Amino acid sequence: MSKEPQMPLVIRIWLALSMVFAPLIHLLARRMHVKQGICIDRFPERLGIATVPRRNGRWIWIHAASLGEVGQIGQLVTDLQASHAVNVIVTTVTESGADWVAQSLPNAVHQYLPIDTPKSVSLFLHNWSPEIAVFVEADIWPHLVLKAVGYKIPLVLLNARPSKSRDRAPKSYHYLLSNFQTITCKSTDVMDGFLNLGISHDRLFCLGDLRATVPALEVNPLALVELQALFADRPVWLAASSHADDEAEIITACQYVLDHHPTALLIWAPRHPKRAQNILDAALGFNVHQRTKSQPIAKHTQIYLADTLGEMGTFFSCSKIVFLGGSFGDEGGHNPFEPACFGCYILTGPHTQNHRGAVADFTRIGAAAIVSDGVDLGSHITQIITSGTADHNGEKGRALGTAANRAVEKTVAVLATYLLT
Repeated sequence: MSKEPQMPLVIRIWLALSMVFAPLIHLLARRMHVKQGICIDRFPERLGIATVPRRNGRWIWIHAASLGEVGQIGQLVTDLQASHAVNVIVTTVTESGADWVAQSLPNAVHQYLPIDTPKSVSLFLHNWSPEIAVFVEADIWPHLVLKAVGYKIPLVLLNARPSKSRDRAPKSYHYLLSNFQTITCKSTDVMDGFLNLGISHDRLFCLGDLRATVPALEVNPLALVELQALFADRPVWLAASSHADDEAEIITACQYVLDHHPTALLIWAPRHPKRAQNILDAALGFNVHQRTKSQPIAKHTQIYLADTLGEMGTFFSCSKIVFLGGSFGDEGGHNPFEPACFGCYILTGPHTQNHRGAVADFTRIGAAAIVSDGVDLGSHITQIITSGTADHNGEKGRALGTAANRAVEKTVAVLATYLLT
């Protein structure tokens, strides 16, 4: 009989401090909520207080911290609701995640994740009484885990990815993850990491990457026709989902490309449109037109700042060459399957730990490349424009995505074992 793991000191300290200083933690959380510009009427959700009534019936709870995590559960939620007639509550930390749930999962309930203090978590779990608690990729907290165990709610970690936090605090994560009945991994490398952490093999499943089965992003056909008409036969490349640490490298690449192809156009779609002014400041000296200001692409436009939300599918349709952001900083890169759905050739910076296996697969077949800096990025884009190989290489990536695993179907089957009891 296996010995129960001993609670690490750091978790004991957190459990004690979060109880004693709960009022202060709640005050700080309220200030952060307001600072993020989220409606104050929804702050009670952070305290575990529901802002919508609980319908009768069976419920499962899925937590997906932000847009990157929540975007991969759309088909999963739809299939669960259709096959098992369950109600689904989705929690997120960010407003962008909340907006995605509202738009893409109208039959699910969204609430913000309760702060990890005893009363907040208890109120949340008591009110919703889910039959399963499902965490997507990461973002697990001591009270959330341990109180769910106390309520006898099975815990599932879905689509686990590599994690620096697990590497830095193996004892704490071993203790928390030992409470999970099921952990699904997006690759065998991730599974090996859990085995090295001491997680029992019979709790681990390698079902493939849920992000590989994300449906193609929505395209606005009218906007697409309008955009394509504006840049006509010009060479076009897209910088998608960029973050702060990507911006200087993108500027360098843009100048490099223009030096070799003066008519080239960069469509720049930042991950967070609020960074539009930062990008405008960095792009001084370039001819920049901004989408939110309804400034159309002209012959002299060098950068089109696509500072909107919900249009990435349209922008992926505009260019066969895509730099995928979040890969020059610490974000760990973004999902390569999203541009691959559109037959895009993918370029990424060196930091792709969130999708290392997928990026390696795309690179292996020639559908993607990893670049070291802005000059390298500009050089690759210039070569692709000159050779005209973006279409051919991008189609290889589309084929890989089409032939990807049936991760959603397999995941639904795993979760069904808890719903059939």
